[in-house]
Amino acid sequence: MKAKRTPAWYYFAFGIIGFLVGLISASWTSRHSSAMVSAPWYLSASIVGVGLVVAWSAWQVKRFADGKIHKMAPERSVNTLIFAQSLALAASALAGWYAGIFVIAIQHTEVAYFTTVSWQTAVAAIACLIDLGLGILSEFWCLMPPTGEKEE
Repeated sequence: MKAKRTPAWYYFAFGIIGFLVGLISASWTSRHSSAMVSAPWYLSASIVGVGLVVAWSAWQVKRFADGKIHKMAPERSVNTLIFAQSLALAASALAGWYAGIFVIAIQHTEVAYFTTVSWQTAVAAIACLIDLGLGILSEFWCLMPPTGEKEE
Protein backbone atom coordinates (compact mmCIF):
# COMPACT_ATOMS: atom_id res chain seq x y z
CA MET A 1 0.00 0.00 0.00
CA LYS A 2 1.27 3.43 -0.86
CA ALA A 3 0.24 6.12 1.55
CA LYS A 4 1.24 9.69 0.94
CA ARG A 5 1.08 12.73 3.14
CA THR A 6 -1.74 15.13 2.53
CA PRO A 7 -0.31 18.19 0.76
CA ALA A 8 -0.38 21.35 2.88
CA TRP A 9 -2.30 23.29 0.25
CA TYR A 10 -5.29 20.97 0.80
CA TYR A 11 -5.66 22.33 4.32
CA PHE A 12 -5.52 25.92 3.07
CA ALA A 13 -7.99 25.19 0.27
CA PHE A 14 -10.46 23.48 2.62
CA GLY A 15 -10.07 26.32 5.11
CA ILE A 16 -10.73 28.99 2.49
CA ILE A 17 -13.74 27.12 1.08
CA GLY A 18 -15.12 26.66 4.61
CA PHE A 19 -14.52 30.35 5.35
CA LEU A 20 -16.36 31.48 2.23
CA VAL A 21 -19.31 29.17 2.87
CA GLY A 22 -19.50 30.29 6.52
CA LEU A 23 -19.24 33.94 5.52
CA ILE A 24 -21.97 33.63 2.89
CA SER A 25 -24.33 31.68 5.13
CA ALA A 26 -23.81 34.01 8.10
CA SER A 27 -24.31 37.14 6.04
CA TRP A 28 -27.46 35.67 4.50
CA THR A 29 -28.91 34.71 7.89
CA SER A 30 -28.10 38.11 9.42
CA ARG A 31 -29.76 39.93 6.52
CA HIS A 32 -32.89 37.79 6.72
CA SER A 33 -33.24 38.00 10.51
CA SER A 34 -32.74 34.25 10.92
CA ALA A 35 -31.00 32.54 13.78
CA MET A 36 -27.29 32.30 13.08
CA VAL A 37 -25.62 28.91 13.30
CA SER A 38 -23.31 28.73 16.30
CA ALA A 39 -21.54 25.99 18.20
CA PRO A 40 -22.59 25.17 21.78
CA TRP A 41 -19.80 24.68 24.28
CA TYR A 42 -20.23 20.91 24.44
CA LEU A 43 -19.71 20.69 20.66
CA SER A 44 -16.29 22.31 20.95
CA ALA A 45 -15.39 19.85 23.70
CA SER A 46 -16.51 16.89 21.60
CA ILE A 47 -14.54 18.19 18.60
CA VAL A 48 -11.36 18.15 20.67
CA GLY A 49 -12.36 14.75 22.13
CA VAL A 50 -12.53 13.20 18.67
CA GLY A 51 -9.09 14.60 17.89
CA LEU A 52 -7.66 13.15 21.08
CA VAL A 53 -9.09 9.69 20.29
CA VAL A 54 -7.52 9.74 16.80
CA ALA A 55 -4.20 10.97 18.21
CA TRP A 56 -4.20 8.22 20.85
CA SER A 57 -4.82 5.59 18.18
CA ALA A 58 -2.06 7.06 15.99
CA TRP A 59 0.28 7.01 18.96
CA GLN A 60 -0.42 3.28 19.28
CA VAL A 61 0.50 2.84 15.60
CA LYS A 62 3.72 4.76 16.19
CA ARG A 63 4.54 2.56 19.16
CA PHE A 64 3.99 -0.47 16.91
CA ALA A 65 6.26 1.03 14.25
CA ASP A 66 8.93 1.64 16.91
CA GLY A 67 8.67 -1.98 18.05
CA LYS A 68 7.22 -1.28 21.49
CA ILE A 69 3.99 -3.12 20.63
CA HIS A 70 4.40 -6.49 18.95
CA LYS A 71 0.90 -7.18 17.61
CA MET A 72 -1.39 -4.93 15.63
CA ALA A 73 -3.85 -5.64 12.86
CA PRO A 74 -2.83 -3.97 9.59
CA GLU A 75 -6.41 -2.77 9.12
CA ARG A 76 -6.12 -0.75 12.33
CA SER A 77 -3.04 1.05 11.06
CA VAL A 78 -4.67 1.88 7.75
CA ASN A 79 -7.93 2.96 9.36
CA THR A 80 -6.06 5.20 11.79
CA LEU A 81 -4.24 6.85 8.90
CA ILE A 82 -7.54 7.42 7.09
CA PHE A 83 -9.10 8.86 10.26
CA ALA A 84 -6.12 11.16 10.79
CA GLN A 85 -6.26 12.51 7.24
CA SER A 86 -10.01 13.00 7.31
CA LEU A 87 -9.83 14.61 10.76
CA ALA A 88 -7.32 17.18 9.55
CA LEU A 89 -9.26 18.01 6.37
CA ALA A 90 -12.62 18.24 8.15
CA ALA A 91 -11.12 20.35 10.93
CA SER A 92 -9.63 22.71 8.37
CA ALA A 93 -12.98 23.19 6.64
CA LEU A 94 -14.84 23.60 9.95
CA ALA A 95 -12.29 26.11 11.26
CA GLY A 96 -12.87 28.17 8.14
CA TRP A 97 -16.64 27.81 8.53
CA TYR A 98 -16.61 29.04 12.12
CA ALA A 99 -14.17 31.84 11.28
CA GLY A 100 -16.54 33.03 8.52
CA ILE A 101 -19.45 33.10 10.95
CA PHE A 102 -17.27 34.88 13.51
CA VAL A 103 -16.40 37.65 11.04
CA ILE A 104 -20.09 38.45 10.55
CA ALA A 105 -21.13 37.99 14.19
CA ILE A 106 -18.37 40.19 15.60
CA GLN A 107 -19.74 43.15 13.62
CA HIS A 108 -23.00 43.06 15.60
CA THR A 109 -21.74 42.62 19.16
CA GLU A 110 -24.02 45.36 20.46
CA VAL A 111 -26.73 42.67 20.48
CA ALA A 112 -26.24 40.07 23.23
CA TYR A 113 -27.18 37.19 20.90
CA PHE A 114 -24.39 38.05 18.46
CA THR A 115 -21.91 38.39 21.32
CA THR A 116 -22.74 34.85 22.37
CA VAL A 117 -22.49 33.58 18.79
CA SER A 118 -19.13 35.28 18.28
CA TRP A 119 -17.70 33.74 21.47
CA GLN A 120 -19.04 30.29 20.65
CA THR A 121 -17.76 30.33 17.08
CA ALA A 122 -14.35 31.63 18.18
CA VAL A 123 -14.01 28.76 20.66
CA ALA A 124 -15.20 26.26 18.03
CA ALA A 125 -12.68 27.60 15.50
CA ILE A 126 -9.89 27.20 18.06
CA ALA A 127 -11.08 23.65 18.81
CA CYS A 128 -10.97 22.90 15.08
CA LEU A 129 -7.44 24.29 14.83
CA ILE A 130 -6.43 21.99 17.70
CA ASP A 131 -7.97 19.10 15.76
CA LEU A 132 -6.11 20.18 12.63
CA GLY A 133 -2.85 19.99 14.53
CA LEU A 134 -3.75 16.63 16.05
CA GLY A 135 -4.74 15.28 12.63
CA ILE A 136 -1.48 16.36 11.02
CA LEU A 137 0.54 14.93 13.93
CA SER A 138 -1.45 11.68 13.79
CA GLU A 139 -0.88 11.40 10.05
CA PHE A 140 2.85 11.90 10.64
CA TRP A 141 2.88 9.16 13.26
CA CYS A 142 1.02 6.73 11.00
CA LEU A 143 3.25 7.24 7.97
CA MET A 144 6.55 6.46 9.64
CA PRO A 145 7.56 2.99 8.39
CA PRO A 146 9.53 0.73 10.71
CA THR A 147 13.26 1.12 10.14
CA GLY A 148 15.10 -1.75 8.51
CA GLU A 149 11.98 -3.36 7.05
CA LYS A 150 10.29 -3.24 3.69
CA GLU A 151 7.75 -0.46 3.11
CA GLU A 152 4.96 -2.99 2.76
